[in-house]
Amino acid sequence: MTSAHQTRPPAFAPMAKLSRALRIGETSSVMLTRECLRRIAAHDAVFKSFLAVYEEEALAAAALADEELRAGHDRGPLHGIPLALKDLVNIQGKPTTAGSPLLSANIAQQDAAIVRRIADAGGVIVGKTHMVQFALGAWGTNTHMDTPRNPAGRATDTLVAGGSSSGSAVAVAAHLVPWAIGSDTGGSVRVPAAYCGIVGFKPTIDALPREGVYALSESLDSVGLIASSVQDARLCFEALVGAPGSGADARRRIGVLEADELAPLAPAVARCHAQSLQRLEQAGFSLVPFRFPASLAAFKEPTNAIMIAEGAWVNDRFLDDPDAPMDPSVRSRLVAARATTAVQYLQAQATASRWQQEFAGEMDRLGLSAVAMPVTAMTAPRLEDVDHNVAPVHFTRPVNLLALCGISLPAGEDDDARPIGLQLVGRAGGDHALLGVAAEVAAALHPSRIPPQEMRNA
Repeated sequence: MTSAHQTRPPAFAPMAKLSRALRIGETSSVMLTRECLRRIAAHDAVFKSFLAVYEEEALAAAALADEELRAGHDRGPLHGIPLALKDLVNIQGKPTTAGSPLLSANIAQQDAAIVRRIADAGGVIVGKTHMVQFALGAWGTNTHMDTPRNPAGRATDTLVAGGSSSGSAVAVAAHLVPWAIGSDTGGSVRVPAAYCGIVGFKPTIDALPREGVYALSESLDSVGLIASSVQDARLCFEALVGAPGSGADARRRIGVLEADELAPLAPAVARCHAQSLQRLEQAGFSLVPFRFPASLAAFKEPTNAIMIAEGAWVNDRFLDDPDAPMDPSVRSRLVAARATTAVQYLQAQATASRWQQEFAGEMDRLGLSAVAMPVTAMTAPRLEDVDHNVAPVHFTRPVNLLALCGISLPAGEDDDARPIGLQLVGRAGGDHALLGVAAEVAAALHPSRIPPQEMRNA
């Protein structure tokens, strides 16, 4: 069998370098876009990350980007750089399936707000990526539409990519596009980023607009970014929302979980996490013991009460037909959510509100700029070993329930070359500050990492 590892093309240059190259004529948006399209055509039969590729539209957008740059109309650092979208984001005239054949005829009447913002920034959308059905699942599998393949691990592995933004993560990790849009309701950007060895940024809810994005949970969804590095993620976020204001948080005090909360970690993940914290201390960070308002296990019940109930409300029209093409793990959770009472739902919302205030108060009391914690308890399993009765979101779901921002950074690998992520959690609305801390943490974790090579033909 041909392995993903043998077919992955070389990495792109950092996006800041690509942006400079576009402005001094070393490359063009059409050249970059053609290279992405070539890579997708040559390699995505293995990776299965793309649901649809918009070659004609992408090349037209790239040609326009080049024309504007030549005319002196510079839209910013994303101008002319290609990307991919998770297929729950509306593009006018294109289907938005949200990973389900039940929505194959769901043709968008207008662009999503994030698509308009990308267009205003000069980005070039090359296609849409596969995802878990209705965005309800963190392993990254999809029985009916296709399951993307993780480029990481050993050549004999076929690992899950993580979900629900599986295709977007694989498209970036496989070096098919420089960056991608995903969404995150309980870890759906951070988990696949960790499993694939790249960066996944979940901003505060509505830091990136959600209008025109197929919802799973109105209370918990965030539009997120997937990139190869913190620098790339930061460039994308600032290009889409604006540069940070003055007075950035310069504190180097980071909260860390106490030993009892790290008990679920597999041995290799526990070792990597301890080594990461040691590197942060060596780099001058102060590590402060930190506890969330409740045990991490206690976040499961209120998160599910909100997320699954709202997801069932969105997709209720599909649940009465037993023959409808729906993944069993998705159907069972949505059907079970019909039993959630109004009292349970409102109690969960009240709990979330109370914990949000307590978290903010504890961050203030301890003077923390972020909390460092694992992303997942284990590295990516093989597709055949996935247990759909559990989900790898034990360490990620609190960020959504508390309406915070969070980012997954590559921290290392286990003995089977499967990536391990480190998660940094910031305050609600503290997205710019978190990205700044993340850049310093990434430098501490990998002080001698060689920058990605410049884009070239594979």
